[in-house]
Amino acid sequence: MKVVICGGGIIGNCVAYYLGESGITDITVVERDKLANAASGKAGGFLARDWCCECRQLDIFAKTSFALHQELATKFDGKASYDYRRLEAFSASYDADLKKSETELDSKREHLKWFNGPNIVAKSCNSIGTNENVAQLHPYKFVDTIAEYNLSRGIKVLEDTAIVSVKTEKAKAVGVELSNQTELECDVLVLCMGPWTGAAIEWFDSLPSCYGQKGHSIVILPKTELPGEAVFMELGGQFSPEIYPRPDGQVYVCGVTENPLPSNDLPLPGTIKPTENSCEKLKDIAGKVSDILCEGEVLTSQACYLPLTHDGLPIIGKVPQTENVYVAAGHGCWGILNSAATGKSLAQLITGCNEDEKINIEAFNPGRFN
Repeated sequence: MKVVICGGGIIGNCVAYYLGESGITDITVVERDKLANAASGKAGGFLARDWCCECRQLDIFAKTSFALHQELATKFDGKASYDYRRLEAFSASYDADLKKSETELDSKREHLKWFNGPNIVAKSCNSIGTNENVAQLHPYKFVDTIAEYNLSRGIKVLEDTAIVSVKTEKAKAVGVELSNQTELECDVLVLCMGPWTGAAIEWFDSLPSCYGQKGHSIVILPKTELPGEAVFMELGGQFSPEIYPRPDGQVYVCGVTENPLPSNDLPLPGTIKPTENSCEKLKDIAGKVSDILCEGEVLTSQACYLPLTHDGLPIIGKVPQTENVYVAAGHGCWGILNSAATGKSLAQLITGCNEDEKINIEAFNPGRFN
């Protein structure tokens, strides 16, 4: 079986990994830019076992993926390879109008001692996750680790190469034409193009629409290393920044987003720039909530597009009206978390594993929009 995977982000690499583990040997990942050069490499890498409870099947799917990430971390020494660790998570509120007397924090508080801004609502600093149900990884390092393993197993990767057209015979994809003027034959084609997946409607008009929502983030290097305490903030109903200290001493801050755009209106990977003042706003927020972050150096200011669908659920499965074309996209903010279960479930669907072993992806069927 010859498999071509369009997209070299975390989803595409996980699909390649699990296909390889199932015994498929002829796999090619085609990436028009560099591996993990979009949201897969610029996300926070936060993993939560039971935070997707708005949909029962998504909740079960997320729990499965959380467990799979633990298995992968054990296999690949995630702690050393890609900064995998369990941590704790907290919620907090910021109110610019609070008086100082109302914001003094309990000196005996066990957690978030570094979260000492003068406008933090002290009573709002609550635990929302423990090392039993939340974890983190460095997404770029994770993709790099999986991709290196895939390469060692004979899986091919073509970077700086785009698929410009798909050759079809009736309802079956039989090959792809590449931007380097070569062709690849395929028995299976997998679309894992993140927010750009919707652009493939020019090849398959039954493909559901996808969108991209621009989000900004910065990476700060403080002079003092912070503990493993992720913070989800609320700033007067205007912003909801998130702060993730990482094991390497750096701190990831994100939270300024924009309205979603259709796939065809998005800038290409590798050309995405932060919107003016958005990253500066994040640094200002970080500085207001923590003296340590205020004094830290901003190492990276960046932006990426989160992949979205009409109903907020990912699309995973066979593209309607095709025989051998599959899609995995639209995971929103949970793409890193659900990458493992997505890769494994799609590999199961393609290879036809036993029904009792399959991960349930019925709720994510691309045909639900038709």
